[in-house]
Amino acid sequence: MSKAAVIGDERSVAVRSVSAVPLAPGEVRLDVAYCGMCGSDLHLFFDTPEPMTGHVLGHEFAGTVSEVGSGVDDWSVGDRVVILPIDDCGDCFACRNPELNGVCIVGLTQGPGLGRPGALADSVVVPATMLFAVPDGLDLRTAALTEPLAVAVRGVWRSGAGAGDSVVVMGAGPIGLLAVEALHSRDIIDVLVVEPNADRRALAEGFGVTVCAPDDVFASAAGMSGPVRAVLDCTGNAKVLGQALSVLGYSGTVVILGIAMDTAQILPMQVTVNELTIVGSTAYSRRDFTEALDALAAGRINSEALITSVIGLDGVDVKFRDLVSGASSDVKVLVQPKSSVLTD
Repeated sequence: MSKAAVIGDERSVAVRSVSAVPLAPGEVRLDVAYCGMCGSDLHLFFDTPEPMTGHVLGHEFAGTVSEVGSGVDDWSVGDRVVILPIDDCGDCFACRNPELNGVCIVGLTQGPGLGRPGALADSVVVPATMLFAVPDGLDLRTAALTEPLAVAVRGVWRSGAGAGDSVVVMGAGPIGLLAVEALHSRDIIDVLVVEPNADRRALAEGFGVTVCAPDDVFASAAGMSGPVRAVLDCTGNAKVLGQALSVLGYSGTVVILGIAMDTAQILPMQVTVNELTIVGSTAYSRRDFTEALDALAAGRINSEALITSVIGLDGVDVKFRDLVSGASSDVKVLVQPKSSVLTD
């Protein structure tokens, strides 16, 4: 038996005892050390037509191998690992053309926390192909940031921005601040962060960037060292896209990382005349994930400032509601399952 934060039929979470799942060939069982809470978890928890009753969320995690299944030769009990939670289908365009650094969308829907039980639990079973070794000297608490950092790394790559470019980041939430760190890791230092929440603006200043409220974005962008080459929209707010396009310099790129559920309004002539580019960015490839893990291992990411709370499984329900309220001062919340007690 193990403990897990299980969704109930009234959109609530309770810590319950769950039976251990037998390992299939090629799978491993992990003791979860830390699991991050993600904005997509909030969408799945609050926005689905019906509650995901009986499901366990959680896809940003690091832990230790506790059992290996048949056919697993490269991993041993006790190995420290972080998980890329995409179960590649092997047949889609991205899988058949790995040199393009694409993402298997089918595999994304089959990963832990979505297509199979996730890591808001003290134990989880995953295919061994998802494992990445945590480098010596990197603690598991910090390693748990690899997955969300990889999202930001991919967004920066999709933007085409490079050293010396001026970049605007819309939103100072977890992905926005991780994007700042991903930019800095690539020696992109002229960064403006736009954020309506004063507390988050103050936090963002500690990351060595210029910050402003949305009403001041045009004046602040005009003070950057050069034309804005890229805007990373990390807000999940459809209304932001028009403003993001307006602040771009000629031939610039907007990358949409946030998940917006509403219709966006833009001025097509603005895109045409200024030859702007709008691109999406979904999850990460193995290359993006490796770059994120390497950056954390090298100490290039300000992980201590990013991790603002560590809770047990018994705090998940309250924290979900706190985060969805929009009033939370948290950036990245980690769940430490081993510190939890049963609530149901």
